[in-house]
Amino acid sequence: MMRIDWEPPAPRRGLSGSWDKFVGPGATNAEEIVQLGLGAVIALALIGLFWQGATADHMIWHWVFVVVLALDIGGGIVTNATSAAKRWYHRKGHGKRQHFLFVCAHLLHLGLAALLFAAQPMVFFAVAAGSLLLGTLIILFTPLYLQRPVAFGVATLFMLLSFVPEMALPNLNWLLPLLALKLLLGHLVKEAPFQPEN
Repeated sequence: MMRIDWEPPAPRRGLSGSWDKFVGPGATNAEEIVQLGLGAVIALALIGLFWQGATADHMIWHWVFVVVLALDIGGGIVTNATSAAKRWYHRKGHGKRQHFLFVCAHLLHLGLAALLFAAQPMVFFAVAAGSLLLGTLIILFTPLYLQRPVAFGVATLFMLLSFVPEMALPNLNWLLPLLALKLLLGHLVKEAPFQPEN
């Protein structure tokens, strides 16, 4: 049997508390294993995809960026879908402003990707960032009962940008689709945080 619990426990103290505030306090052991294990597998797959097409033109900073990005995206996709994260990031007092700022923090990903990989950095960043923020606002201001289908539609449109030639990122074309999964579908959509019965 499962129950729905919207009340997150208080974060632990110290380093564990910092982790709790990042992924959501009260995560079950299974949630921890899934987000760390599956997140690591996704990150390794993304790094492998980049490595497969890497050239001598890719310098150390390209690699550092891709490794950090892959870890953040891989872990974030899984973590943002956990009940612990849903309960934490959709708790009372954590509203539209906080969700919008969370997405805004990821504009750094788009800016660095544009600078390091895009043929037209300003065009890539303007289109990707503008579309991400517009999609975020649409989802945030959609009535709750329509939020999930609207988010899937908005995320699909955002993903399709990666197929536009001007938006190509060599060996990194997974960035926009996976950001859509992490942010537009994972982080923003409010879903019931099911918990196992004790």
